[in-house]
Amino acid sequence: MENRIVMKIFCTIAPIFTWLICFFIPGRNARVAYLEAKNKAKIMMLVQNLHSYMDAEGKTPIQTIVEKCYAQGSFPALWAIEGAGKDIAEWHMARSENPAGILTNLSLDEKWNGAGLMLHAGSGMGYAKFYMDKLKSGYTDADVTHLVRRAVDLCRANSQEGYYGAAIESLGLVSRFMQDNAFCRKIHTALMDYAPDSVGFYWRGVGRSVYFSPLNFLPGFVRPCRAIKMCEDEAPNLEMKETMLAGVAWALTVVNMTDPEVMEWALANHDDYFSGSPGFFNGVTSAVVMRHDTTLDDPLVPQFMNHKPNQNNQTLCGLWNSKIKGSLQTALDTVYPILKKTKHLDQVFKYQSLPALAARLKEGGQMQRYTTTGL
Repeated sequence: MENRIVMKIFCTIAPIFTWLICFFIPGRNARVAYLEAKNKAKIMMLVQNLHSYMDAEGKTPIQTIVEKCYAQGSFPALWAIEGAGKDIAEWHMARSENPAGILTNLSLDEKWNGAGLMLHAGSGMGYAKFYMDKLKSGYTDADVTHLVRRAVDLCRANSQEGYYGAAIESLGLVSRFMQDNAFCRKIHTALMDYAPDSVGFYWRGVGRSVYFSPLNFLPGFVRPCRAIKMCEDEAPNLEMKETMLAGVAWALTVVNMTDPEVMEWALANHDDYFSGSPGFFNGVTSAVVMRHDTTLDDPLVPQFMNHKPNQNNQTLCGLWNSKIKGSLQTALDTVYPILKKTKHLDQVFKYQSLPALAARLKEGGQMQRYTTTGL
């Protein structure tokens, strides 16, 4: 509860401070910066789950918890579900460090079936945080290896088919949020040795985390979004830099979907945000596919896609029509149905060509499935 109070205080002050500091940095838009900071703060409080639906005895059925999350409204439901997944995982971990099947056999009514991705993302957060909290300041490489193996094994043993990637991605989010880049590199080394198929998911989570970094609430002096520079500085190689950028763009998109003005600002300042990066727009597409699956009938996605940017800026309008509206329509019409049907939705939590993946799956190609490691 103490952490939640601190979070609430920070999330109240940060947007105001962000707005004020913009007046001291040339070229920054105080309104956009305030909107983005306010939206990030709201999401962080939802994920922290200030209104937990998990009872002390763990008797509340998961479907009942999910129903309460959706009752908050389509937009906050996504984040409330992620927070619920975290709470569920933490409840089980507090009673046994070897739980199995928490979400594996999850059966929800069709109306609530879209909760799967974010429930798994939240559960992965809970497993990673449990072992991160146990680390002492003088941790060793063996401690990091143990953390990685436990997180991987727990995500595999407790995830439904086609959802493991959503769970293990949160290892990156938790690692970067609670530690530093040097620690993330140690996690990378341990993952390469134990679960190399998880590395792409992991760095996508690291990218998502740097977007929510307290430092990234402040507009940058060189670039508006400090997280972009952090991706360039912290990624172990070029592919993981694009992966981190995808994580930043994923968070920027879904957090600010109610205020497309924020994405409009990113497109208008494209050299500072993506400058030809394929990773950035992969993150945008992945975010919308995930949001669409979670809240299938929510009008927010088409409203975002059909947003009309500043009509006096033809370059901006062209970018919106091609990179946002056009790309997202293609993803929702052709990519999403295939990923859903073949149980590969977790692949949107990893940087890759989603159209190419969908084409392979449509032709009957198979991806190597994750094996369950004994706990």
